[in-house]
Amino acid sequence: MEVIDGLIDRTQLLSLRTWILGQPLIHGWRAHGNAPGTFWHRNFVLPGSHKHHYDPGAWQPNLTFERLLNTSTPLADVAKIIQHRFFNASDITRVWVNVQSFGDESAFHRDFPLEFTCTARSVILYPVDQWEIDWGGDLVVLDEAGEIEAAALVKPGRAVSLNGCVRHAVRPISRYCNALRIALVFGAEVSR
Repeated sequence: MEVIDGLIDRTQLLSLRTWILGQPLIHGWRAHGNAPGTFWHRNFVLPGSHKHHYDPGAWQPNLTFERLLNTSTPLADVAKIIQHRFFNASDITRVWVNVQSFGDESAFHRDFPLEFTCTARSVILYPVDQWEIDWGGDLVVLDEAGEIEAAALVKPGRAVSLNGCVRHAVRPISRYCNALRIALVFGAEVSR
């Protein structure tokens, strides 16, 4: 796991946050099919280029990364930075956002199937305006034995890069938190 602060400047970060919160989100999303908790979610890139991308009914062949890059949105501007820093020439096959507040639950999951263990990458960016350390919502990554291997706190503009096949989850958010935890994720099965 690699943690990078300051990759996106504050003005661009807040513009991205405002843009994301202006998009229609789906409530009731689960980290995996049997997960007990739900949260807000939206896919921005999900062309169905790999068979495991949910079920065929969720695929939207027009939601490609190339199409995203050709839009005039704060997301496209940030996507170019993320692609250059973490993915080089790799085909980013998924971009999504998860939005949570107190009471929304996540569960341990993998972003990609184990067949991509040596090549998958997920990059999580936190476009939050502020985040207090006592609010929780930190990212926890498990090792093969199911023990905590790494963790990262939420911070405005923080990016976290990890193997997209490792089990990870968001820890519960405190009832004292009065903000939304926004996690924008870029993923690829094959990252060079």
